[in-house]
Amino acid sequence: MRQPIQDESWYSYPGMVAIVTARHEGKQNIMASGWHTYIGSSPGIYGISLRKETYTYTLIEQSGAFGVHFLPAHCSEIIQAVGTYSGRDLDKFKEFNIEYEEGLQVDIPVLTDAYFAYECRTLSITSFGDHEWIAGEIVQRYRDDSCFLENGLPDFSKLEVPLYAGRSTYKILNQESAEKNHPLHLNRSK
Repeated sequence: MRQPIQDESWYSYPGMVAIVTARHEGKQNIMASGWHTYIGSSPGIYGISLRKETYTYTLIEQSGAFGVHFLPAHCSEIIQAVGTYSGRDLDKFKEFNIEYEEGLQVDIPVLTDAYFAYECRTLSITSFGDHEWIAGEIVQRYRDDSCFLENGLPDFSKLEVPLYAGRSTYKILNQESAEKNHPLHLNRSK
């Protein structure tokens, strides 16, 4: 049975982790963000939530651009590492051998291991509590078509998606787990 609680608790896991990249005047960084979402279309807008103290936030604020990437499960150790260490202390791209290409529309690193990615131009930054909500217009999209079905849904026979469960723990969404959780089809006829 549900019980009212008084402590500050949040429930948003498990969920996908976005990998955020940014660059300004030759300095670049990469970090993990657990709080992010697609916001709207026409134009496409994506939002990420970062602490103002992060090195990536500083680079985004100065450059007005950022990248959002989704990595497959075999990159879970990289996801954890880039979310643990600060770019002020080390070059995470070199330290963890992270390969990237140059963005086509904005000056950001675009991760070559990403099965889906966005390049974004910053539209607004708004403070909410101890985080900054950064909304960006999507100016370029990337997709590894081999990981998707013709209808645009992920092909879980070829793609394993890491879901962050909290406390440095990941669960894998793949063909086997997708088959265990049959999709719900609602009959909306009256």
